[in-house]
Amino acid sequence: MGVNWVVSEMSHLFGPVPSRRLGRSLGVDLVPRKTCPFNCIYCEVGPTTHSTLERFHHQGGAILQELEEYLAGPGVGLDYITLAGSGEPTLNRDLGVIIRRLKSLTATPVAVLTNGALLQDREVRRELAAADVVLPSLDAAREETFQAINRPLPGLGLEGLVHGLAAFRQEYRGQIWLEVLLLKGLNDGEAELTALHRLLAKLAPDKVQLNTSVRPGVENWSRPLTRQEMAAAAARLGPRVEVIASSNGGTMTSATFTDADFVEMLSRRPMTAADLAQALGLPLPEVEERLRRLRAEGRISCDLYGEKEFYRHQSRAVF
Repeated sequence: MGVNWVVSEMSHLFGPVPSRRLGRSLGVDLVPRKTCPFNCIYCEVGPTTHSTLERFHHQGGAILQELEEYLAGPGVGLDYITLAGSGEPTLNRDLGVIIRRLKSLTATPVAVLTNGALLQDREVRRELAAADVVLPSLDAAREETFQAINRPLPGLGLEGLVHGLAAFRQEYRGQIWLEVLLLKGLNDGEAELTALHRLLAKLAPDKVQLNTSVRPGVENWSRPLTRQEMAAAAARLGPRVEVIASSNGGTMTSATFTDADFVEMLSRRPMTAADLAQALGLPLPEVEERLRRLRAEGRISCDLYGEKEFYRHQSRAVF
């Protein structure tokens, strides 16, 4: 049975969006764009504009109000509510309150996407304890590679990141799905994969999900691996490693979408015409025609990446 797509008009919620990892996911943006201790070369959100490790309160009451209003409405079938968005969500000191309130409002599992930089903080680990799934990232097992890809704040090193991940693994009773994003010529060589294999065995996440850069990122020289290269790397990293596949959340349907709906979706992350057609449950020719018009009006732009055309809001994508 199909479900209706709802494009949220709330400032802190977005989606539901079709996620390769989490199915139909309602996104919750917890920090101002783009606030993060990393400036990863592959980030589709764009370059970091506020780099910090200092936690702060940000719109906790407003975020909870939007969630309560959304969950009290007719809604759609959700697989997850995902705390993520346009920066590092664990920077928000209201994180724990929001997770606990969500658990009291809905049976939908709560997931948190994080780069893991703040897992060294015991308080952050305690706040995450109530989440059902935490999805941290780890793109390198060697310091120089970590610095080259993730470009963290000065003084933030791989050793501290790994320490935080290991401590969280010991304390957390939920699922940890660790994402490793591989880039051609940077962390896909034999020495890099050997070091990653050893480190992953020590960290023992419930899943290791292998990804590559499939959308335009901060640096256009960050290049993706082919499907065959990804499969070979997964085999090299161990039996619990899976290559993240395309979303299998199914086609969602809706009767009417405004131009503003299209622009809102493209403000969250770059998407191809096929991505939008699948997500919105609309015929591809109809989506392509709408995109051509919005581009001619200057409301969206189009970039060629990996021989695919990705559309984005003219100012910049935020997811």
